[in-house]
Amino acid sequence: MMIERAAAARGSFNIRFAQPSRDGDPWANFLYPVNVFPFSDAEQLDPETGRRDGLLTHRMKEQFWPKIMYTNSSYEYWGRVASPLHTTIDGKEDLSLPPNVRAYLFAGAQHGPSPFPPPRTVGQQMSNPLEYRWSMRKLLVSMNQWIADGTEPPPSALPRISDGTLIARDKLTFPKIPNVSVPAAPQTAKRADYGPDFVKKGIVTIEPPKLSSTFPALVPQADPDGNDIPGIRMPELLVPLATFTGWNLYNDRSGPTNVMATTTGSFIPFARTRVERARTGDPRSSIEERYKNKEDYLDRITKSANDLASKGYLLPQDVPRIVQQAATRWDWIMSQSGFAGVANAH
Repeated sequence: MMIERAAAARGSFNIRFAQPSRDGDPWANFLYPVNVFPFSDAEQLDPETGRRDGLLTHRMKEQFWPKIMYTNSSYEYWGRVASPLHTTIDGKEDLSLPPNVRAYLFAGAQHGPSPFPPPRTVGQQMSNPLEYRWSMRKLLVSMNQWIADGTEPPPSALPRISDGTLIARDKLTFPKIPNVSVPAAPQTAKRADYGPDFVKKGIVTIEPPKLSSTFPALVPQADPDGNDIPGIRMPELLVPLATFTGWNLYNDRSGPTNVMATTTGSFIPFARTRVERARTGDPRSSIEERYKNKEDYLDRITKSANDLASKGYLLPQDVPRIVQQAATRWDWIMSQSGFAGVANAH
């Protein structure tokens, strides 16, 4: 079973008024019963309600547990409450995943890659084109092998509280890029009472639900460029030409400018030269300060892609196409100018 970019939410099935397409986004559907306890496969106790539960620990013996892969982008941590999938309810400790489960963060990605060249749509920044589908191809192959002959898939790649890569928003170290604002907080889930028959019978009798306390929501830590540190870091994040984020605030034509745009991330290219960087006050090193030339850049992309393939996160036969894609993106970025973040760009 592959559960793709669902955060710690669940599908809306077998409940009254069920609508499987509902998602608990920052701007819509957040009262719909999708971001509800339990969030994790392992059993946990919610100390505030006294309820003990886990997605795989009731009515199913361990030998019948399915093989599961969870994949999430950075957006799911910011806009869809992903961290409770693998943390304790209080958000203070990492949660061990069962042996039949793998979980992966596509570092720095939005919900689905934007086209390239990236457009400015509803966000203040260009949409995020970070291409993680190369890794999805390999994970699909790995899932098939896991089911067919028991070959173990690559290890989970997640942000973790224990190593400081999964943090509260106020611990985020993001560079002060001109005209780029970071969301004040990620989307959260609240304890919601849908009535006495909801948990066991799936019958909603209180609508809208009675809301109480909030579950902690944590986000990936960033490096000095603003790129996610944990997870599967694709070659264009390991050898970057830009900052890639899982969030993008609305521009003033599309919504409140302090609210995250649904499913949209940001693409904020580096200055091409040291002079451009100094002119805009961008704290991130320019492209000419990072790489000798295009050949040097592509050599590093090739090395990083081969390394990911050796670890089981890419198909070796995809490496040449990844390098070709990187070359195209280099050419486009180097042909442009004035890439500092532009607030409320239309």
